[in-house]
Amino acid sequence: MSIKVAAFGALNQDSYEMFADCLGHYAHEAGVDVDIVFAAPYPNAEAVSEPGRPLRGEALQDAGKKQELFEAVAADAMSIGAKEADICCMPCMSMIGFHEGVQTALARDIFRLDEALVKKYEAVDKIGMIHMRPAKKRVEEMFGAKAVTPDEIWAGKLLVAEEQAKQDKNSHAVEVVMAELVELWRDQGLTHVLLARADAPKAQKGPAGQVQGIIINSYFDILAAAVAAQCFNGPQKAF
Repeated sequence: MSIKVAAFGALNQDSYEMFADCLGHYAHEAGVDVDIVFAAPYPNAEAVSEPGRPLRGEALQDAGKKQELFEAVAADAMSIGAKEADICCMPCMSMIGFHEGVQTALARDIFRLDEALVKKYEAVDKIGMIHMRPAKKRVEEMFGAKAVTPDEIWAGKLLVAEEQAKQDKNSHAVEVVMAELVELWRDQGLTHVLLARADAPKAQKGPAGQVQGIIINSYFDILAAAVAAQCFNGPQKAF
């Protein structure tokens, strides 16, 4: 059995690679052969705005730019054959808020990351969530009071780390702050943490993912497990 999975809308190439690693693992466990194809990063490899390809934050503030995002991501998906794929997905937390619009522009189903996350944590009372700013509203909508998110002090530390990471051209500065926050939450009694920052897609393999005494997942492995289960049950159908 072979399934074609089309992934698009991710912020960077590392996000696609992390998702592919996780999907390969779960697909092997499910006894499924998966052929995964990726679009280029959205909006681009430099993560800067371009005409017709606005940043996620820009699209949240302007209806016209939001429609541009829908159409641009759908075009990226079509360029890799998403219309013919068995399963389409967007391995990006910040794309959750744009799911319906991209799905409409693409005119076919897209596997829902938000539903996979909610199902994963349905029996957990509290989850620590380290997310990027554009995903804040969606996290609140999905999890309500059970989501423990960075307070203003930690959000400020992450913002400073983001700028440092841009200068360094790697995510180490962000990953260090994430690890410190995971340790704090563990010491405060939390038992689960979701690493949900697309600027540190491999954080689960780095300092934050190595903290002992707490269960740590990334949205990549949760999405991959859910997609692999869908592969096992049969491919999605188009509209």
